[in-house]
Amino acid sequence: MPKGLFASASFILPNLKQQIKGWLFYFLLFIVALPAFLIPIRNPDLFWGFSSARWILLHHSFPRTDFLSWTKPQTPWIDFEWLSHLLFFSLYRIGGWKALLVLKVFLFFLAWIPIGLFLERRHIEKSVTVGAFLLWAASSISHSDLRPELFSLIFFAWIFLVLTQEREGLSPPTWTSLFGFACLFSFWANLHAGFIFGEALIFFYAVFHLLYKNISQFKKTVFWGLSALLGTLINPYVLGPYQAALAHLREQKFLSQFIAEWKPFNFSPPSHWPTDLAFVLLFLAAMAMIGYKPAQVPSKKFLPEILLTLLLSLLTLKHRRIAPYFIIAFLMAGGTWIREMRFKKERLLKGSFILSLCSLIFIWSFWTPTIQKIPFDGALLPEKATLFISQGTPALQRLRFYNPWEWGGYLGWKLRPWFKPYCDGRYIFHDLLFQQKKALQSPNSWQNFLDSQNINAALIPNLKQSDSWISSFMPKNKWVLLYWDKTTLLFARKTTLQGRGL
Repeated sequence: MPKGLFASASFILPNLKQQIKGWLFYFLLFIVALPAFLIPIRNPDLFWGFSSARWILLHHSFPRTDFLSWTKPQTPWIDFEWLSHLLFFSLYRIGGWKALLVLKVFLFFLAWIPIGLFLERRHIEKSVTVGAFLLWAASSISHSDLRPELFSLIFFAWIFLVLTQEREGLSPPTWTSLFGFACLFSFWANLHAGFIFGEALIFFYAVFHLLYKNISQFKKTVFWGLSALLGTLINPYVLGPYQAALAHLREQKFLSQFIAEWKPFNFSPPSHWPTDLAFVLLFLAAMAMIGYKPAQVPSKKFLPEILLTLLLSLLTLKHRRIAPYFIIAFLMAGGTWIREMRFKKERLLKGSFILSLCSLIFIWSFWTPTIQKIPFDGALLPEKATLFISQGTPALQRLRFYNPWEWGGYLGWKLRPWFKPYCDGRYIFHDLLFQQKKALQSPNSWQNFLDSQNINAALIPNLKQSDSWISSFMPKNKWVLLYWDKTTLLFARKTTLQGRGL
């Protein structure tokens, strides 16, 4: 055997052993923090995603108009997350909610790998890596649900890793790298509209290289960005995902009135406490940099990570959905900052131990009350009311139902094929959110709303409303309470019940 091959083998084997040890280390670390990712699935939008995936499989095409609701039939609509929905639905058919929970845990694991690799290549102490991972796991509890957005977090972290590792290289972009970026972004654009964050990240680094006159790196990053842009156009709707994403951005202020995840960041909820801690640590790091001598401050070559973290922190304050991206940037920039500031090993060990211990206590205390609800928690959905409606199908199937937007996907999926919801979690119903809010301002406006829409049945969340609220908003001379439980009140018009055997 040629000597060169022996030399190659002697080089690869030690690295292979080291890589195996590294993967085993991260796997064991992941097991310790596993409860953070075993939070039961609660996402109600999964159900209209199931309906869309089922339609795609039945018709061998992609939906372009609404086929689910009675309020907006044939309204232009695109399922720009069709690939995520198809994956979720396929796994659900194979293994139910348990299979989807396993997928969720696996996706979170994939999201951590680029962060861990970044810290490892920066030669960060293992104790710091443990603390960073546990803080990341604890912060993940606030969004530990099965959503297409998980794919965006994974790709964002990987793109971040590639851009930081390639920043110091001077080699031109290869055809392989250009093809790789095109394929990755094409895949991403069919999973979730968060690919725009990846494009923004590439643009951010291109601007940085231009400002610092790194022309070679600027050209490479621009070529990567163009490849990514072309890749995103390889989807059934071409520019459709861009149009949908821009529509969401334009409506952000409006949506923040109704949907929690579109609101500004709130420091109060316990699930946000780990992210609160990240903000505190970021502030302390900024103060420390101001207090240190110029020679001790991280060099300008690490400025992109620091500036990006600051930018994402400001965006998070305005829009809480940015928080997971902020945490990714914070941990990567934090690793760079720790290495550059050259802290004493003893101080790092103590700080990492305290951070790890607090994060672990938080994770396990938050998970324990949810154990019995694994793998799916439908406590906030009208499960029993849906069963009641399905049993009374002959009498109820001709009624026009009102339902809140978060229930529409579930009702449409469980009561298919005859049930058409008033609305669900899709973007084409954003205008109906405002109509509902305006209608609920007074009993008269609510009755006018129900009358104008010819609604003769209403599913209303049971928020322990007072008898006076019920009697004024759903008066007995017009409405009959057919069913109620701890989550749902089901009303029907008296005039529509005659001769229906109810």
